[in-house]
Amino acid sequence: MEDYVNNPANMHDFSLMNTKAFANLKGSGGNIWEVFEVLDDARRAIFRNTVFGYFIDVPRLQGDALLFHKMFLHQIRPDPVLSPDGIKRLYFRVGNTKMVYGPEEFCLITGFNFGEYPKNIGRKGSEKLISSKKRCLLRERLFPDHTNSSVKIGDLKSLILNQTFLALDDLDAVRVCLIYILCEGFLGKEVNDRVPQDWFFLAENLDLWNSFAWGSYLWDFTYVDLEDTWSKIHHYLSLPQRGQTLKYSVSGFTAPIRIWIYEMIPAVRACGFALRKNKDLPRMKRWSGTKKLKWVDVNKIWSKMQEGLPPRQNMLPGDGEMTSFYYMSFQEYVYGEGKAVPSPVRDHFRRQDESSSSMSSSGRSHGRGRGSGKHKLDELLKRVVQDEVMNKNNTTQNVFGDTQDDKVLEESNQYAGNKFDDDVFDVNDYSEVKEEWEERNDNAGNKFDDDVPDEDELIITGNVDYFHDDDDDKEVTPDKPRSRKPSQFLCTPYTELHTTPKQKRRTKKKVGTKSTCPVPPPVFGVAHDFSMLRLQPYVAGGEDVIQNYVLHSYDVQHRLFNFVLDRDFWSSLFGHTHDGWLESAHITIWYRLLMERRFESDRHTIMPPNFFVSHALEEGQDWRAFMAGIATYPNFMVAWWDVDTVLLLIHSSPNHWLFGELRLASMEVHIYDSLGRGAYEKFQSEGIFSKFERRVANYLDKIKYWARRNIPRIPLNMQFIYEENVPQQSSHLGDCGVFLCMFMEQLVSGQPIRVLIDPKNAALEFRLRMAKIIWGSSLAPL
Repeated sequence: MEDYVNNPANMHDFSLMNTKAFANLKGSGGNIWEVFEVLDDARRAIFRNTVFGYFIDVPRLQGDALLFHKMFLHQIRPDPVLSPDGIKRLYFRVGNTKMVYGPEEFCLITGFNFGEYPKNIGRKGSEKLISSKKRCLLRERLFPDHTNSSVKIGDLKSLILNQTFLALDDLDAVRVCLIYILCEGFLGKEVNDRVPQDWFFLAENLDLWNSFAWGSYLWDFTYVDLEDTWSKIHHYLSLPQRGQTLKYSVSGFTAPIRIWIYEMIPAVRACGFALRKNKDLPRMKRWSGTKKLKWVDVNKIWSKMQEGLPPRQNMLPGDGEMTSFYYMSFQEYVYGEGKAVPSPVRDHFRRQDESSSSMSSSGRSHGRGRGSGKHKLDELLKRVVQDEVMNKNNTTQNVFGDTQDDKVLEESNQYAGNKFDDDVFDVNDYSEVKEEWEERNDNAGNKFDDDVPDEDELIITGNVDYFHDDDDDKEVTPDKPRSRKPSQFLCTPYTELHTTPKQKRRTKKKVGTKSTCPVPPPVFGVAHDFSMLRLQPYVAGGEDVIQNYVLHSYDVQHRLFNFVLDRDFWSSLFGHTHDGWLESAHITIWYRLLMERRFESDRHTIMPPNFFVSHALEEGQDWRAFMAGIATYPNFMVAWWDVDTVLLLIHSSPNHWLFGELRLASMEVHIYDSLGRGAYEKFQSEGIFSKFERRVANYLDKIKYWARRNIPRIPLNMQFIYEENVPQQSSHLGDCGVFLCMFMEQLVSGQPIRVLIDPKNAALEFRLRMAKIIWGSSLAPL
């Protein structure tokens, strides 16, 4: 190990240790305090009793991305041989000091419990195995208009910061806060990422949520990106020419590593950049940063170390930590016998799978062509085992209140390998019960001739239904099918058999069959002319979008969007799911395409979909870069002092889109709504327009709008005008987002918004046009 650590080839070039970078620490935890601000005293008391409750007392975290980057410039190349015990750790070398950051340090800082957990939990694969076939009551209460897998993190945030949050039950309010803090604060997910439905099932039972092994789960999730940081930095430093500044992002819970740096490098505290307020446990509660560090501040810390204040080598647990439940769980998880800690979460998700894949409840047979007598035998076997389990005295009660036999639990753990394998153990596959039945009757020849299970059952259970005898361990083959006896009359010399060779049966060609295409081309009663609109050139490149959708080749990475456009994206655009309601992903791509196709002579700019909502909810997001036209992404924003109109994409909770046009000369906001005056009157009564006006006035002063426009500053006195002659949606689909995109493109193209002859068919036609344009523009601009 010493040779590997001291090898210069495993470290970055020492001459480049002062290379600055922009590191985006997604899971730094800096955005979780906005949740605490909306909790009243009763809900705060409930939240304090959860596993995340102590974060209310943690000082507000800052990313300190530059300090993180400086530390990782001293990272040693990751190598599995470096950890002979198989534990995932990160190694650093600062000067002559070797430092370690691993799960033990993570545990001491966060205080989270360590243990085994289902390896697929929170991932796409577990949704099919565990919970997709069960009703999620929590999700149905919080988001009745969504499916289990369609709730996004932005939906959680909007719910928490909305007035409807006050009407929730106190426990449900705490549950949604826990899920949001986990996804965005700890895992570093984006607002457009979907919330895994496993978290809804887990949060339904707060005792189960609190007992989950968050320490090992968050460490495993974070370690992947932390380990990859070395490669990101090394790749940049290896370039012969480095014109642009290094940029990289890190997902996962990165806030603990900042506390680790405070603990291990006394120079940070000596320079006055960190304060240790107390000696509370866990260590996350001890420290607070005094300021957001600049690059010159980080270099000052390293200069202080060179002056005689070296870093520490190890983070050793104190007396109180040695006896704490979280540190003892870490010791048992890493060094315990079998390296396994019993976890109630495992049993919970196993039962989820059992109930979802139950043959009797779903009506699906275990094999093909099963007879009724065999089905009764299976039911009899299950009842015998259930009666025996209930009649035994040595029973234990788990955290769910279920009474289970100790021997049965022990055998279940043996079948599951005493570890959380990817294949979930299914007690409905009761081959063990059948073998026990054979032994009781001393009838080794009694065979259970089940057919081969279906493919989908193999995916769920992970077991093939073969039965073995316990004595000789030989595979028992099914009985041969009974053969029909030949007739004594249909044979010579009584009669002659037909000797004509069999001919292949001709199949008739199916003529005029209807296509099974899930996306039939819409039939338009009235043709609407959209050929003069700005994005029309992209239509030709997307003519095959329906064919690709039918053939399930719909996953495409759009160049103006960070995420893959999956089946949900296209199915909602075609109106097959979610009632055809367009999400922010559709609106975002559409407005970015229009800004990309903006002409130099145009006098408009378009703000992102969350611009109006951010001002209405008085969020802390800084919009100066967008209003000043210097936003790095998208890089085609235009300053407000260079345009005459600002187009606003307005979202009204829970699921409605409307369009706004801000005319800067008169400070009038014209509202175009395809669903009537409901949202307009709601904004007026709730004071949303007044909040928007105050925030915009503040931002105009910050970007020096009046001086750059060379006009005297005047009170805004915004007028919000509802436009009457606007096309109204009339179909069963949620066409508000479609009309928003239509209105936006019409104004950008210089066409007025006017009443359509047939708005229902116009919306269908525009949906198909949007699909073609988004598909045709995904690879490259025209």
